[in-house]
Amino acid sequence: MKIIIKAILFATILTLFSPSLITPGTATTSAPKSASKNANFNLIRDGKGNITEITNLTIDNQRYNIKFIYGSFREIYKSNIAPTFWQKPEAATKAIDAINTALNSRKLNSFKLGVIPSRYESVKFAGSGDSFIIPVTSDRIVRQYGNQRTENTYITGILSSFENQKKAWIKDSFIGFSLTPNTPFTYVQFSPIVPVGNPNLPEKVK
Repeated sequence: MKIIIKAILFATILTLFSPSLITPGTATTSAPKSASKNANFNLIRDGKGNITEITNLTIDNQRYNIKFIYGSFREIYKSNIAPTFWQKPEAATKAIDAINTALNSRKLNSFKLGVIPSRYESVKFAGSGDSFIIPVTSDRIVRQYGNQRTENTYITGILSSFENQKKAWIKDSFIGFSLTPNTPFTYVQFSPIVPVGNPNLPEKVK
């Protein structure tokens, strides 16, 4: 499997990522969505102005509350419930586009996302506020180095980053951006907004 690593990652932690191929991708700016569908979303900030949540966001005709959470895949997704867009790369791409559109639609005092837990403050790197990922798949990769055989699991997802020159959040056109399950990064968690009286179904937006 070809894995593409974003150039901004610190060299000291590259071993945490799948290193089979490093090829630059072309970043694409998210296309604007219908303003009427997402007119009522809210950006939630912490005391420092960092964005921690987006509430009432429409993604593919469905409303979600989302949170930006910094940590490893293994600790964030502890249960047997798969991430919202697991095995759904096209849906994850639509979600990235909607999030980027929301982030780029407001004039912000801070472009940082999420809060870094104190246990990670001494080891933070790319993804600690200027990138986020929606996990899509996991891959078990086996490599043979002479007589030594290694087998590791990597989490692959759709990546978005803040582009300083454009002052905008963009979706990175990587074939696959991967992290080990124990590598801390900013992940997106989605909570469907359910209609009153029917808690088992997500709300559909007309």
